[in-house]
Order: sequence, then C-alpha cells, then structure tokens
Amino acid sequence: MLINKAVEQYIKALRVRGAPFYTIKGTKYCLKSLADFLTKEKVYNIEEITRDVMEEYQEDIAFRLTARGTLLSYGTQEKLIIIARSFCRHLKKKDYLMYNPAEHLKPPRRSKRLPRAILSPDEMKKLVNTPDQQTHQGYRDRVVLEVLYDTGMRRSELANLKIIDMDLKPGYVCIRNGKGDKDRVVPLSQRVCDLVQNYIAFIRCEYIKTEDPGYLILNRSGNKMVPNGIYVLVKRIGILSKIKKNITTHTIRHTCATHMVRNGAPIRHIQEMLGHKSLETTQVYTHVTINDLKEIHAKYHPGG
Repeated sequence: MLINKAVEQYIKALRVRGAPFYTIKGTKYCLKSLADFLTKEKVYNIEEITRDVMEEYQEDIAFRLTARGTLLSYGTQEKLIIIARSFCRHLKKKDYLMYNPAEHLKPPRRSKRLPRAILSPDEMKKLVNTPDQQTHQGYRDRVVLEVLYDTGMRRSELANLKIIDMDLKPGYVCIRNGKGDKDRVVPLSQRVCDLVQNYIAFIRCEYIKTEDPGYLILNRSGNKMVPNGIYVLVKRIGILSKIKKNITTHTIRHTCATHMVRNGAPIRHIQEMLGHKSLETTQVYTHVTINDLKEIHAKYHPGG
C-alpha cells in the first residue's frame, strides 16, 4: 500500500473514533512530515518502512531547521515521534506491517536549564564573607557556605555528612547515600579543610548539648541540621549579603559547577563530583563556555 493512502486511512480512522479537530489537524501535520521524509528517501510503500528508516527519520527531525533557521523545539520533536509511533502501531494492528518499526523510538529529553541565578566569583566571595565569623553561628554558617561551594554537594548530602566521613588531611569527603542511594568521594580544598578543622575544634563543640550526634553541621539544639534548615540558613545569608539574586543551596551547587567548567575542568570530572547518573545531565554546564566564546567573539572579531 502507498504511504499516502495509508495516511488517509489513518486520518479517517481517527475521525470515526471521534478525535477532536485539533488532534486530527496536528496528526496531519506530523504525518505529512513523515511522508515527505520517506518520499525523499524513496520509500513509497509502507512495506518498505523499517527500523533503520525510522531511526533515520528521528535523526532527521533532530537536526531539522525551521523557517527561522532554528532547530525544532523539543515539544515539536516529541509530537512528531509520538505520532509516527502511533501510525506504525496502527499499520501493524491492521496487519499491513509484520512489526512496529517505530516502537523503539523515544521522544528526545527536554534540555535541563540552569537556574537564572549563577553567582560571579566576586559575588560568591561576598556571600561567604557575609556571616559574622566572630560568633559561633557566623563561623558555622561560613563553613556551610564554603563546603557547599567547594564540593557542589546537595543540601541533603551536607545535612547527612558526618565527621567520620571526612578525611581532612588529604582533603576528601565521602558523601554517603547521595541521590540514587549511591556513595561518592569528592575533594575538599586545603583552605576549606583548615576552616572545617577549626570549626570542629573550637566551634562545633559549643553546639553539643548532651551526646554528640556525629554530624558535621549542628543546630542550636545540638542536633543534626535538617536539609530545610540548611536551605533557610543559605537563603537568610543571601538576603543579608544584599546580592540582588535569588540565592539558594542549589544556586551554590550550580555556581560551583559553572566556575569549574569556565576554568576548564573536564565535564566528566564535574559529573563525578556532582553525582550525576548521566553525563547528559552535566552537559548543561557546557553552555557556559559557549556563552563566554560568544562574548569574546562579539568583542574581538573584526566582523562583529
């Protein structure tokens, strides 16, 4: 059967089932895209549609440009793939195909975006210097900020961090039961190691009321500070710093990764340090270097 004929039958079947007008309109658009691609590939009959052909179609739409010269949005790509799968599933159900050649296709993952608030090195320096280190609370708060920035760990990971999980002489921290219940080891700079050592020796002991719970960061009651407590602590200091950005624990985590990428750190190192399961999650930070290059290009290129 000719592909165009099969498309007509599929649209007719949607109408019979009472599909909404805009569903039919969107399906027509998506199947025209598929039919045009197949024609370009000289595939005219549905029997010629194979897994390889459908994989080529997915690759084609991933790099297809709009009339404005931009890539198709993730939403458009997702819709094209879903309709193609449904169409091929219909053909198999009607016994026009032996199998669904589009069954294994997956819609593209939507890109993860960085938060708008990324602190500059000067802003980060101003933030960590905001707490009054002449007080026990101020020194503890400084340790919280410094450890978050130095390691890029999540607030829940810092809340669960125990002193026995830190080896301050060589400068390592073992983060246990991170996201996905996985452990990882991350480095700690000598400067922050010295800061933490002083905190443990002279400040933390002042927070212990009865029995030592073993956690690095303690609250006023001498208990482990919960993740939300760390969030509130950072939020409060962000306001006190008068930096006009929305500063949270997540902001510091992203700032850590952004600064390292900007200074040339390998992306796989960042992945390991942040505890990302997939490299794809970490690659969102590569946009930073691209933005830097754009600024340099605009400033120094003679044709700019």
